[in-house]
Amino acid sequence: MPNGDSTGTTNWGLALILFSSLLAAGLLLRAIVFHALDRWAKKSKTRIDDFVLASSRWPSYLWILIASTIVALHSVHLPGGYDVTARRGLGALLALSITMGVGRFVSEAVSHYNNQFAPDMALRSTGLLRTTARVVTFLVGILIILSIFGINIAPLLGALGVGGLAAGLALQPMLTNLFAGFQIAVAKQIRVGHRVRMASGEEGYVSDISWRTTTLRTPNNHLVIIPNSKFADSVITNFNLPEPPVNVTVSVGVGYDSDLRRVEAALADEAQQIIRDAPLLVKDFKPVVRLVAFGESAVQFNVVVQAQDFESQFAVWNEIYTRIFERLQRESIEIPFPARSVYLRGPGPEIKARQP
Repeated sequence: MPNGDSTGTTNWGLALILFSSLLAAGLLLRAIVFHALDRWAKKSKTRIDDFVLASSRWPSYLWILIASTIVALHSVHLPGGYDVTARRGLGALLALSITMGVGRFVSEAVSHYNNQFAPDMALRSTGLLRTTARVVTFLVGILIILSIFGINIAPLLGALGVGGLAAGLALQPMLTNLFAGFQIAVAKQIRVGHRVRMASGEEGYVSDISWRTTTLRTPNNHLVIIPNSKFADSVITNFNLPEPPVNVTVSVGVGYDSDLRRVEAALADEAQQIIRDAPLLVKDFKPVVRLVAFGESAVQFNVVVQAQDFESQFAVWNEIYTRIFERLQRESIEIPFPARSVYLRGPGPEIKARQP
């Protein structure tokens, strides 16, 4: 800064005026540019422009602030090494803002195109994939910021390698969940949206696989949050694999005086009609009717049809039971209720009573 208080005051005043003017002009220009880009992006068919706008919207404030500060600093002379420190700080802030923008862009782009071009990948739509992309981007940004301040990162990497063992032991539970999350995701046996049941009884739809936990949404619309390590070590039943269709088995009991051939034919015919009429049943599946047991009070048949997926079966249960009940009534086929013969023994004559 030149000698003399008046000159210094004038320079700092000019710097403040320049900073304020450029900041206001930059914010106004930013609003105009983003308004025009938003209108253009709505007409565009690609999603790249949407990702660019979303990732640069907030960092652009820092870019305007940094540019205004750099221009203002040219009008003053900072003593000693303050000028170098200020410029390095601004450079680090610029690198941080770019890292934030690139991190979000990479996260959104990787997630979107993984869903679009690899819909069967287990990593799709999971927090684990987005978090990994952001962490890698931020690590690269930190290395760039360190190089801006003139810090040699080679000894730092060596120190991190030596301290990595101690950190790994201290963070063992977190790292166990992290690697278990990758194991769950890349195995392709559990995917977002699948309905699963754990051996411990928890059941629901997989809504997310993050770096620490796997989240299930129960049929009652509650969230069950399970550490990845416990989820990976549990016995899991996946109701969506190997194929979405599931068998729907209906148990039917008829009286012992029924013509079993006639009962089988009536149940098979009605099951075929139900498949034709119910939109949630697999049309090319041939219904299966089998005599399975001679019960205490009825002959048991199983009628098997196939729903399109696990969720569809709940919508067709009522229709199947109602149609089979009505068909048996039309055919005058008895659906017996449990009955038991009770013998009362005493000093008098034996009494036999039949109780329902």
